Amino acid sequence: MTNNHYIDAYKKTQQSSNAVTSSHEIVRTLMKELVNSMQKIVLDIQDERKRKQDQYLVDKVLKEKYARHKSKNLSKALSIIYGLQTSLDFDKALEIATNLFQLYEYCRHEIIRGFSQKIEDGIIKAVDVIKQIMEGWEEIPSLDK
Repeated sequence: MTNNHYIDAYKKTQQSSNAVTSSHEIVRTLMKELVNSMQKIVLDIQDERKRKQDQYLVDKVLKEKYARHKSKNLSKALSIIYGLQTSLDFDKALEIATNLFQLYEYCRHEIIRGFSQKIEDGIIKAVDVIKQIMEGWEEIPSLDK
């Protein structure tokens, strides 16, 4: 690699680090992505139920593709929850961090239960919980800008 390649790589790193405005913005973005993934899981469950009710036969390739799609949404949602849980600062705000951890854990359980049992009600309730937390984050001014 020439020096120009290193300089270009450094510039790209600088640009991407400047794109992230604050840790609050990161959390807000993660929560939006979490809601999006959870809503996709609900739609996947509803779609699967509809196909079963219609006695719709899908060939093996489409079934495998659909299964990968569902797993991707599940994995993304659970990964985001894990990221949110591990980013909590129990040293600075024990009570808030504990409460948020428990809410995230509730959502995680509802996602897993809903996905495995093909029941969307708990996931829909968990989406509402995340949306309420998001509203709280929207009201917090970004102190680390």
